[in-house]
This record gives sequence, C-alpha cells and structure tokens, in this order.
Amino acid sequence: MTKTASDRVAEAPTAGYDRLGEFHDLFVAAARRRLRPALAAAFGGLRPDAVVLDLGAGTGLGVRQLAQATRARVVAVEPSVTMRAVLLARLADDPELTSRVTVVAGSVPDAFDELPEEVAGFVCAHMLGHVSPADRALTFSALAARLAGGGVGVVTVNATAEPRSEAVVEERRIGEHRYIARYLPAGADGRPSSEYEVRDADGRLLRAERFPGHWTPITPEGLRAELVPAGWRVTTHDHAATVLMLSREPGRGR
Repeated sequence: MTKTASDRVAEAPTAGYDRLGEFHDLFVAAARRRLRPALAAAFGGLRPDAVVLDLGAGTGLGVRQLAQATRARVVAVEPSVTMRAVLLARLADDPELTSRVTVVAGSVPDAFDELPEEVAGFVCAHMLGHVSPADRALTFSALAARLAGGGVGVVTVNATAEPRSEAVVEERRIGEHRYIARYLPAGADGRPSSEYEVRDADGRLLRAERFPGHWTPITPEGLRAELVPAGWRVTTHDHAATVLMLSREPGRGR
C-alpha cells in the first residue's frame, strides 16, 4: 500500500516532540542566540522574492529569528503536529510573518516534493541528529539540486560525539510554577534521555514526564566527511564550531 504524506509525517522520528513540545521552548534560548550572527551573515542581503528553507522549524522560534535576519520569504518544514501548532500560532499573531512564511507539514527528505525548485538558502538547526545517514544524503542531494548559485546553508552540529557523563539541569519559573529539565546520561540502551518536572511554589511535584532520546550526535568532522565528497564546502562560523556554513564547491552547483 502506498503511504500518504500524512502517514510519513506521523512516522517521522521527531514524533516524540508531540508530547515534549510543551516544554521545548522553555530551555532553548541560549542555543538560538548562537545562531543569530550566522543567519544575518548568510541571508541578510537576500531580496524579498528569494526563498529560504527552514527544515525542522519546530515551534517557530528559529523562523522568527530567520525572518528578522532577512527580507526573503521562508518555507518552514515541521513534522510534529504539536510543534507545528505553536509555529502556526506564532505566525498568526504577527502579520509580517503571516505574509512571508509558508508552513509545510512533513519531514525530510519526503517533504521536498512540496518545496520550491530553487532556493537561495536553507537552515538545518538542531535537527540533523534526528535524520538517518541515508536520509541525510538524500536531503543534501535535494538541497544541492535546488540551491541557487551563491546560495548558503546554515546548520548546527554537536561539539562532540562523546556521550554525556552526568546530568545537566535547567530551571525556569513561570508564574507560581517551576519547570525543571534534566538531560540525563545514556542508559543501558546507549541513548540519553530527558525528564521534566513541574512544581508549585512550595516545591510540591505536580507533574513529571520522561522522554527517551532519539538523537544521534553529529560532529563537524562527521558532517564534513559526509558532505565534502558530495561537493559541499563546509566552513565554521562560531568559535564553538557548532554552527557551520555550507555552500557548493565551484562547478558543483545546480
């Protein structure tokens, strides 16, 4: 039986975000701030009729950043229905974004069937670890076929592939409630996990959620090994080497 587009969306590896989405935006501000200079450098000079893809757009925090950095139109691709609902709500509250951003329900590489045939750039932020090596190859092949001359991509990677050795804890207070995130070391299955708690002003536990990890770390060296043979130029943008700029080598364009 042929699978429909909605079937493919439901099977996407980021489907776990349908439950985790409640907590997602509370703990990503620092990671998003690191992207701002790269977005401005890559897309700040684009014309209003250019198109930039945001692959794995999540709740739209990155879409909003991207729209602030460029005059170009944005096509945002997101598989998770929860994340997409927040993304659309963000757009609906901002007339300027509503006029410039199109949302596609899907995951790469299948979503390319619905994407423009030529784009001026793309963003893959905090999403490549959810994509299998085979699907990454198909994704970057599709991007190579669509990327206009002089086009640039901005991607994020992990500083290291080494597993986390101890838990990382973050906390936010919203109203009378404390939201606590714990990013845990790998368990017996070799994968890390995360857990979230909501506590009241007296510290009483109101709710707790735990999510298995489905992320495979990708380092700058690992991504270069995948992309350079396929004709991509990979350069580092920030001092932590976790934001990379991609472009096509001369003679390897569309």
